[in-house]
Amino acid sequence: MSGFGFRSRRHLFDRDNLKAWILRGLLGSAVLILIFVPLLYFMTRPKEAPPAVLPPEVAKLDLKDLRTQVGALQGKVRKLAERRNRLFPPGPVILVDTAVNQIYMVRGPRVLVQDKCSTGSGLELTDTGGNRSWTFETPRGYFRVLGKVTDPVWIRPDWAFIEEGEAIPKDRAKREVPDVLGDYALAFGDGYFIHGTLYTRMLGSSVTHGCIRVDDESLKKIYQTAQHGTPIWIY
Repeated sequence: MSGFGFRSRRHLFDRDNLKAWILRGLLGSAVLILIFVPLLYFMTRPKEAPPAVLPPEVAKLDLKDLRTQVGALQGKVRKLAERRNRLFPPGPVILVDTAVNQIYMVRGPRVLVQDKCSTGSGLELTDTGGNRSWTFETPRGYFRVLGKVTDPVWIRPDWAFIEEGEAIPKDRAKREVPDVLGDYALAFGDGYFIHGTLYTRMLGSSVTHGCIRVDDESLKKIYQTAQHGTPIWIY
């Protein structure tokens, strides 16, 4: 029986030791985890970027003065954008080449209309009785469509009567001449128009008193496409 009792006590002793050893191992592992996890976090976290160092020439800038300069530059950019839109507008543009008497309507790179036209003759007329004179030239430069008229009526100015050697009437009704300007007219200032003509055989020549004459078919396309404010470049 003594042998049986000895084996039982040794077995209990070994099992208790094993439990203690496991507990000590677990406690040691927990301690190691508590030590190494924070250490690992601090070792692997991203390093903070060093504070930015401004160049001396930037650090010396006056912010108020800098804002003023930025505002001035923004104003220049707006003016340049306006000039760009004026020279290269997104919508249709009417171009008149007085050297070769050609009229174009373009939208960007697309040519919508190209045709012959008639422009100012460059001749001069003098009113010997009233000391007045006129030079019949088509104005050059930048203009815009200021008005659109269907079935326009020509109101003959004084020079039209002087040119024909006729007396200048006082009655406005005697100045009105229908059916000579075509079906449409586009006003671009100072009494100048882009309009139709009865004298289509003269298209392509410099024979007008300053207005721009265009064939009826091309004029209709230009009239229907143009809007109030459409740019006109005459050169």
